[in-house]
Amino acid sequence: MKRREWMKLLLMCMMATVLVIGMSACGSSSQGSDEETAAQTQESEAAEDAETEAEAGSEDAAAEAEKAPDFEAELADGTTLTLSEEEGKVILLNFWATWCNPCVEEMPALQHLYDDYNASEVQILAIDCAETKGEVDGFISDNGYTFPFAYDENGAIGELYPTNGIPYTVIIDQEGNIAETFIGSEGADAQYEKYKAAIDKLLGR
Repeated sequence: MKRREWMKLLLMCMMATVLVIGMSACGSSSQGSDEETAAQTQESEAAEDAETEAEAGSEDAAAEAEKAPDFEAELADGTTLTLSEEEGKVILLNFWATWCNPCVEEMPALQHLYDDYNASEVQILAIDCAETKGEVDGFISDNGYTFPFAYDENGAIGELYPTNGIPYTVIIDQEGNIAETFIGSEGADAQYEKYKAAIDKLLGR
């Protein structure tokens, strides 16, 4: 009798143990599921935050784009050019002088670029640095260049685009922002390739 009661008690203890283990396993499963859900939520939120930051960074970059200073210039052909009215085109400004040998040496590159592109897409403009109109006109006549040259006798335009040396070339995008700058020259052929690559990039070619 005692043996039978002892066996019954042992059986009840075993059943209780199994029940506790079973409850514990369910709890672990539930907890694991909750933790997994929380992790997925955190990953989703992190992805959304990253996307928001990327969009904000793009907006900041656009806001920080350097607008090319506007100016009105008298051209050697007797017309005038206002930079802001050229928006919608890619613009190449080249600051130069007749006494600057590297400037003179790269001039064929500007003529080549002028011949390559449609004037409705690309504007080439060489801006002389504070020389007289006579000096500029004589240089154009002697060399037969046909692309636009601008006078800047008092250096007012040059002051808007400060540089440590010339030739100094500024590439401006279709929105009027400075896209690239180049100081110095490695010769007409090398500069042609550099300027053309910069222009084509903005034209999406």
